[in-house]
Amino acid sequence: MANTLYRHADLSTATYGTPVVADMKALSFTVSETASPTEIKDDQGSVLAVAIPEPVQEISISGYRTGSFSATVGDTLAITMPASVTLGATTIVTGLTTTYAAEQFEQIEMTVRSYKTVMSAS
Repeated sequence: MANTLYRHADLSTATYGTPVVADMKALSFTVSETASPTEIKDDQGSVLAVAIPEPVQEISISGYRTGSFSATVGDTLAITMPASVTLGATTIVTGLTTTYAAEQFEQIEMTVRSYKTVMSAS
């Protein structure tokens, strides 16, 4: 059941809940955007130039399997994000852990990377 969300005008764009992954109930979701800069330094160690490559988004998702959710490391994954987050064009599963425990539902922890470039498997 969806919650009714009441907001002050200053928080009119506040996001509540987690993004949607088909056939999975996401409990937590973290997005971190990073880039690996390359520096050119002079003989004194002063930075003369910096190149910032295309950033990559690292995403961690934790939740419960519902329906027919399945993912494999190396597969692409579709995620519906709130308006405040824009993923790249290609999102690939890089890690997957499934936990089974007595009197618990099957839990999934997944890491994915999102790249700005459109790519496909070959």
